[in-house]
Amino acid sequence: MLTHNAHEISVALELHGDDMEREVANELNRVSAEIVRRMRDLAPKWRSNLVNSIDRRPDGPLAWTVRPGVEHGLYREKGQRPGKHLPRFFDPAAKPIVDWLASKAFTGLARVRKGTGRFTARELELRDRYMGLSWHVKRKGLRAQPFAEPVALVMERTFPLRMTEFVERLVREANAGRSAGPA
Repeated sequence: MLTHNAHEISVALELHGDDMEREVANELNRVSAEIVRRMRDLAPKWRSNLVNSIDRRPDGPLAWTVRPGVEHGLYREKGQRPGKHLPRFFDPAAKPIVDWLASKAFTGLARVRKGTGRFTARELELRDRYMGLSWHVKRKGLRAQPFAEPVALVMERTFPLRMTEFVERLVREANAGRSAGPA
């Protein structure tokens, strides 16, 4: 024999539907914030651009999107197979990588003026380092450091149970005559 509480849910939805929908939306907001925290914990901390870009955006009243906001997030998550190299040194797409290399190569050294011999020497060294990095990516690829997939797998298991328990608690509270707010 099948037992269910559909009549309780229908009565609670009719009486407190707006309150329950608002509370479910708030719970989804909290869950999305938790997902962002977990993804930031697992993300590689390379200059923290990736970590700081992980954000959440509402896609509707009961939907949220959580994703990194930088282009290289996919490459850190999935990695890159050998064979594809970085853009050319003077290509504007290479600027973030060149800036990162300059910050690592010349840490603690004074800046030099453009047009001087020291500036040219630094540019050549920076170009050589960039070409070495490009060669390495082309020959060896990039190692994957997943940060979104592990969180997605955990949430895939726990999210349905968590939301079921939350909605059942709201229904119990609504049927008991209390407000439909969190405990």
